[in-house]
Amino acid sequence: MKRRILIGGAIAALIAAAGPLCAAQGDYPNRPIRFIVPYAVGGTSDLVGRLVGAKLGEELGVHMVVDNRGGAGGTLGAQLTIEANPDGYTILVHNIALAVNETLRPKRGYVVLRDMAPISIVGYTPSVLIVNNNLPYKSIQDFVTAAKAAPGKIAFGSAGAGSSTHLSMAYFMSIAKINLHHVPYKGGGPAVRDAIAGHVQCVMVPIPTVFGHIQAKRLRPLGVSGARRSPVLPDLPTIAEAGVPGYEFNTWYVLMAPAKTPKAILAKLNQAANRGLKDPALREKLLNTGLDPQPSTPEALRKLIQDETARWKKVIEEAGIPKV
Repeated sequence: MKRRILIGGAIAALIAAAGPLCAAQGDYPNRPIRFIVPYAVGGTSDLVGRLVGAKLGEELGVHMVVDNRGGAGGTLGAQLTIEANPDGYTILVHNIALAVNETLRPKRGYVVLRDMAPISIVGYTPSVLIVNNNLPYKSIQDFVTAAKAAPGKIAFGSAGAGSSTHLSMAYFMSIAKINLHHVPYKGGGPAVRDAIAGHVQCVMVPIPTVFGHIQAKRLRPLGVSGARRSPVLPDLPTIAEAGVPGYEFNTWYVLMAPAKTPKAILAKLNQAANRGLKDPALREKLLNTGLDPQPSTPEALRKLIQDETARWKKVIEEAGIPKV
């Protein structure tokens, strides 16, 4: 009888402990959500984060507080995410660097698919190689010829070692057999501003980062990195067709949460992300900047990260890109 009472008491205690958690999940969300952007203000991750974050907050009925934490190629913001309370009130918007850093930054202190939970893919965009307007290069061929004539003299800006803006150019250098000088920044926005000012000669960034600058003729585009021409820049050739055959690079953006976030909350976030990214108004905004929204299941995002981690491990090792 005594044992039966003890067991009954233990079960009652477990139910009592689980009660507040279940209630909290059922009431989720009931306060603002922290939306971490692991790059500086002004880059594509920031633009995507603010557009998607605002829509996600609308879908969930709460305010999304954007928190820009640029530095270390996106690993600083990722680290803050995995250290956060896994209660659904911290979300990370990240990009291809999430997979790249698994190889490029061995000291980063986390493993993506062990320490984070996938929510959804946001979408994909090609990059564009742009140069300062005062430079004489009018085409990809002009640029490659000049780079071969003066190895290491042309400087390109990036959002940091391991960022998509770094790897897209490192891959370009490998395919085109040229050598450029790398100048890392804390985000794509600062790198673009320095390209406009002439402090670096060029950048390779996702189209949304520089679409407005291209329209305003503040920078000269030479080619897009995708397999096909971009609908928003239809007259601009791909880098491959303009003289560097075999080159192709696309950046993807995703939503992640801390690893132990409850499944019910992750499901709610995935549903909200899918609804939001299918909204015609948001889709039009993203498409008009060059990003193709493609929401997904968490499982599809997990596979994307696995596949891209393997792909970029091979590229980094074959290209001899130094680990940091």
